[in-house]
Amino acid sequence: MTLQLALSEVKMNDVFLHQPFQGSELGLAQKVEQRAAALSVVATAALTATEILVGIFSGAVSVLANGVQSALDLIAALTAWFAVSQASKPPDKSHRYGHGKFESLLGAIQALLIWATAGFIAADSFQKLVKGTTVDHPTIAMLMMGISVVVDFSVARYLFAVAKRFNSLALEADAWHLQADGMAALSVFFGLGILNLTGWHFIDPLLAIFVSVLIVKAGFEILKQAVAHLLDTALPEEEEVLIDQVLNSHSHRFINAHRLRTRQSGKHRYIDLHLVVRDEMTVDEAHKLCDDIERDICKVLPNADVTIHVESVSAFKEQGIEDSFEQTKSPQGKKGTE
Repeated sequence: MTLQLALSEVKMNDVFLHQPFQGSELGLAQKVEQRAAALSVVATAALTATEILVGIFSGAVSVLANGVQSALDLIAALTAWFAVSQASKPPDKSHRYGHGKFESLLGAIQALLIWATAGFIAADSFQKLVKGTTVDHPTIAMLMMGISVVVDFSVARYLFAVAKRFNSLALEADAWHLQADGMAALSVFFGLGILNLTGWHFIDPLLAIFVSVLIVKAGFEILKQAVAHLLDTALPEEEEVLIDQVLNSHSHRFINAHRLRTRQSGKHRYIDLHLVVRDEMTVDEAHKLCDDIERDICKVLPNADVTIHVESVSAFKEQGIEDSFEQTKSPQGKKGTE
């Protein structure tokens, strides 16, 4: 019954998640993320208990191993739920930029859990490959693995959709975890099927070892992204191109833009830059220009916090270029302060 509710939740939200995300939906986004994380916890807890019981009853060590792996997934799901809950908190006196890095930090922890899962699968599979095992009730074991595949991939697909729409690293890591579990369950399912047909017991552990390699790769991708966020790495090049496009659309109103700095914390993007304007531009005109640029950047990059420092062209000429790590960005091919 619990697994049926989980799959129903996935189907009900599928259409909603493929609609464009608007920045004004932040409150709704937090609710959807927390619900997705809770769904992962419920589904994984149900799978963990069922797989362990079926593994013991059927004598299928591979199913029991998958149950232990699901237990690690449960820890990951609880971690994702905690990360999403913390990251959704508004800024406070101690965290002026919010709590977005909770997702990045716990995303890194989840990557380590993914590697632990891969290590467990590989070690268990190697032991089975060397010693060999027998399964008392292979049909029941296969049925359990079939259910696990459906639930794991369905919930992972839902989590990937939520993570992509709302830029949630914690949910993405949890989705990779569930997908890895589904791949492992799928290898066990086919391994048991081949075992039934041929009696080749070595097929199952070989497939599981291959899956463990794929799991390690997924963990590396999550860890790389989490570390990039924690170290304040600049936004991806394609996102900075969008910022340049917005600046170019307003290029007739300013001289040049420079000192562009970007970073990401959880789902939030932080962007700041310096804007050089004509000496005769009034404060109201400069303020209106900045508002327009900030609004347009937030349209193409949701959850963006944009800060623009305005300076006159005469002041810019006196102080010179401030950055040693990049050239001045002059819109539409302009050079210097012409």
